[in-house]
Amino acid sequence: MKEDRYTRLKAIKEFGYDINWDDLSSYHVGVIGIGGLGCVSSEMVTRCGLGKLTLFDNDIVDQVNLNRSMYKPEHVGKPKVEVAYRILKTINPDVDIFYFKNDIMDINFESTFEKEISKIDIILNGLDNIPAREYLNSKCIRLKIPYIDAGASRSGLSGYVHPIIPYKTSCAKCIKGISVDLPVEKGEPCVASLPSTMAILASIQIQEMLKFLLKFGKMIDYLVYDMISGQFLNYTTKKDENCPICASIDVNGSYKIDKKVSQRDLDKIITKLK
Repeated sequence: MKEDRYTRLKAIKEFGYDINWDDLSSYHVGVIGIGGLGCVSSEMVTRCGLGKLTLFDNDIVDQVNLNRSMYKPEHVGKPKVEVAYRILKTINPDVDIFYFKNDIMDINFESTFEKEISKIDIILNGLDNIPAREYLNSKCIRLKIPYIDAGASRSGLSGYVHPIIPYKTSCAKCIKGISVDLPVEKGEPCVASLPSTMAILASIQIQEMLKFLLKFGKMIDYLVYDMISGQFLNYTTKKDENCPICASIDVNGSYKIDKKVSQRDLDKIITKLK
């Protein structure tokens, strides 16, 4: 058999899994947030050989990004999506890659954002702030787009992965409706970040994506990784019957910030789950 860049990936079938790796070439994946998590996820998914990849991020490369991403010192000051596009195209020219240097929460970008993500089969979330995560959650639920939520704590020592299938599984709002009393902080980025934590979370995110698209194995519900203890903690969640986003298929799922919260909430959520 003639070997190609996907030969070792296709070999999984030899171990009893009825999958056709070539099916990936017909799928379109979106990565939103091309930072520590999104960089690793977008590179992995590009190497897997999907058909199309669309990247969303309005940020530029900063010195602090260099410890955990594909970026190099010469990329500092340049738009993340433009740099990522060039790097990913050299990794796998077979993949059609598109990008948008926009804030997904910008009202002027909303219609374009909805139009573009409606073309996507599954989204990988790499956002680093709670308001944007909740905004993405509401859009994906309303437009019925599966997505795999993931994120690291502010300490960089733990994180979670949560596959979300609209109206079938719990959404991000269902499980994160916790009461918080924090100062208003809009879009606060993470404070600490370890490349090892990001790589682990991105790997799980891609595994769940592959299981969903290729229809094999059992998907996780809500997984928490705790680097300090070395544990992977699996939790079973359920839909909140009163969730304002996904409680009913008739709900519009419009996004409204009742209380602006910061990334510190992620630490609180993970601590409560342990």
